[in-house]
Amino acid sequence: MTANPYLRRLPRRRAVSFLLAPALAAATVAGASPAQAIAGAPVPPGGEPLYTEQDLAVNGREGFPNYRIPALTVTPDGDLLASYDGRPTGIDAPGPNSILQRRSTDGGRTWGEQQVVSAGQTTAPIKGFSDPSYLVDRETGTIFNFHVYSQRQGFAGSRPGTDPADPNVLHANVATSTDGGLTWSHRTITADITPDPGWRSRFAASGEGIQLRYGPHAGRLIQQYTIINAAGAFQAVSVYSDDHGRTWRAGEAVGVGMDENKTVELSDGRVLLNSRDSARSGYRKVAVSTDGGHSYGPVTIDRDLPDPTNNASIIRAFPDAPAGSARAKVLLFSNAASQTSRSQGTIRMSCDDGQTWPVSKVFQPGSMSYSTLTALPDGTYGLLYEPGTGIRYANFNLAWLGGICAPFTIPDVALEPGQQVTVPVAVTNQSGIAVPKPSLQLDASPDWQVQGSVEPLMPGRQAKGQVTITVPAGTTPGRYRVGATLRTSAGNASTTFTVTVGLLDQARMSIADVDSEETAREDGRASNVIDGNPSTFWHTEWSRADAPGYPHRISLDLGGTHTISGLQYTRRQNSANEQVADYEIYTSLNGTTWDGPVASGRFTTSLAPQRAVFPARDARYIRLVALSEQTGHKYAAVAELEVEGQR
Repeated sequence: MTANPYLRRLPRRRAVSFLLAPALAAATVAGASPAQAIAGAPVPPGGEPLYTEQDLAVNGREGFPNYRIPALTVTPDGDLLASYDGRPTGIDAPGPNSILQRRSTDGGRTWGEQQVVSAGQTTAPIKGFSDPSYLVDRETGTIFNFHVYSQRQGFAGSRPGTDPADPNVLHANVATSTDGGLTWSHRTITADITPDPGWRSRFAASGEGIQLRYGPHAGRLIQQYTIINAAGAFQAVSVYSDDHGRTWRAGEAVGVGMDENKTVELSDGRVLLNSRDSARSGYRKVAVSTDGGHSYGPVTIDRDLPDPTNNASIIRAFPDAPAGSARAKVLLFSNAASQTSRSQGTIRMSCDDGQTWPVSKVFQPGSMSYSTLTALPDGTYGLLYEPGTGIRYANFNLAWLGGICAPFTIPDVALEPGQQVTVPVAVTNQSGIAVPKPSLQLDASPDWQVQGSVEPLMPGRQAKGQVTITVPAGTTPGRYRVGATLRTSAGNASTTFTVTVGLLDQARMSIADVDSEETAREDGRASNVIDGNPSTFWHTEWSRADAPGYPHRISLDLGGTHTISGLQYTRRQNSANEQVADYEIYTSLNGTTWDGPVASGRFTTSLAPQRAVFPARDARYIRLVALSEQTGHKYAAVAELEVEGQR
């Protein structure tokens, strides 16, 4: 079950496992093995599971108190290069950081001494180089190391301009090597990649860029950047070269609330952008380009990829696979798979160009920040990541990942305490193998009852099934994120779904009344409290000097009369300010005459939903009156309001 403060955890989790339709399993082809391979399997047998790791840079050793920001690639000769920041003051740009590098000539088993690609300067005038990203031209053998060049300003403080001598501009630098990364030449390309003079800051997304293999733009080199535009919004942009790195240009900026972003070429030549979300949705943002990364379509949230607003990595598992082939559709993704902290370092696999991510495995359950993946010549994979103590390298294969390309879905469902519900299960077997006897494991509370069945899995076919869930009376109302694992002899697939217990449907609600809302300087609309997204919030008006102070109120129209017994309040998730402290709750049948307060008290500073309960009563409207703020501030902000009651 996902650790999400907005989704209530199931206490003392119990893994409930059951065989899937044993009667149907007997109907498979006689003599078939438990996992019979056939032609077209996108993921080949991986041999014995492999996972090893070693530290490449440890904070406080070899001259630097702090190491951060990993980049990883393979040279045309097969050497493995790892790059990262050496930070003498422990801070990002404009710290006097250096871009460092280590080399392995034996596939990552041993590593050479730490070397300098771009050296920072700790004495005045201070200069620094941070956030490396490799990009290899597989046609010419040239290797590029993109990074920022800072003097007085970092990303947030940079001002408009492109003059390399301007110390208040955060510049884009690229180091170039034609001898496999042994020596480097350096240049500043800020002016080349800043088509809009309003762009006041930029940095290369650390890790690794890509070279397109398919279609009319084959050979194009693409490195991702984040920019701050004239309006102050964070946008993603692909910087690319069609002349093997002699010149670079920026495509069209995309999205708002973007951040460090990566791209991967899909099996049909489209380019998928995958971005950190600086708006803190708790998931990755994605968009697709049909013109080789010059421009991108609409930005959407990928709710299969939880993320705590962090850097991540996405690559093709088989970079040399022919266009349109099954293996060309296999992607690998690494990130911190948590919505609340940089932890739970996880590798995921998709077999359908990133439409679904059924396979996942945790490689670092504790602290894990940035990570980057690269495919190695021997068919294994390199992973460079931040465990919190420096830079660590890992080597793994697909057998260790242990997955099967069989995405499955279980729809979200709502019920009352003491009720039972049956929901369908739909499995798509993309693996190219037959699995006659899979089983399903649900991450369920010990007092929940679950039963289910699914047909055997046939190659290229869909299988149907169902899950029955019984929630006991007395279950605390809330949204419960339930994990499900499809277990087979060929590997596992997983998904999650939400069971909503004892809460009214937010989609039927509307705002009946609010004392104020901030819409001029930010999206602080009152309707954000019923949008199901804890990363958005209602904020009382603040842009006017005479904006009202406490008390504040917000009233909900429930869309009809219901028997209700409580209100759940979730505070703003991305700031410690404007947290409601003392409160009162009122109810009404007509929106004019109010009863109460039916409940009163004081909320804490917890990020999780907090309950204000009262004796069950009929109402169509409910009102939260905020009487004070936790630190005495003038304004209020609320992420979500949920109403406990019968639908």
